[in-house]
Amino acid sequence: MPTPLKAILRSASQVAKQNLTSEFVCPACGERHRLIKWGSYTRYLFDGDDTIKIQRVRCLNRLCPRCTFNVLPHPFVPILRFPLSFLRTLLQLHQQGRTIADLAKRSGKNWAVIRRCLSMARRIEKFIRDQLETILGVSSPCLCPTVCWTRFTQVFSWAFFPKLFRKTPPT
Repeated sequence: MPTPLKAILRSASQVAKQNLTSEFVCPACGERHRLIKWGSYTRYLFDGDDTIKIQRVRCLNRLCPRCTFNVLPHPFVPILRFPLSFLRTLLQLHQQGRTIADLAKRSGKNWAVIRRCLSMARRIEKFIRDQLETILGVSSPCLCPTVCWTRFTQVFSWAFFPKLFRKTPPT
């Protein structure tokens, strides 16, 4: 019988498969019509070796500050290998007294991965608590992913990886 942590990863993978979209909107300028497909890449699902195809798109609006972009399906977050629900559950279990070794065993991941996940989960929890509701107007992007997931991933990228995305976080 799978543990709750493994069940979260399995269900997040199913949600990601269902949320692949073929409609794109440029996150920088809002363009819907002057977009072309611009390659793709694969990304591993959360629960194994299965992959999904993520489409890259190019915005042809000359005034747009972005050249290419991709729209990650909910619950994928840029760069992170785990969904927010998994990180949040790990953090809650750790705060309730579970050891990192126990969490590693229950999730099927190694100790170092869980330690990094907990570190990131603390940073994300603080970010969501302190800034996200002000920026998006919701307490969790997972509550209305069709409306705010793209904006959340953009704000998340700016906040956690500013050098990588060469943008300053919105104020």
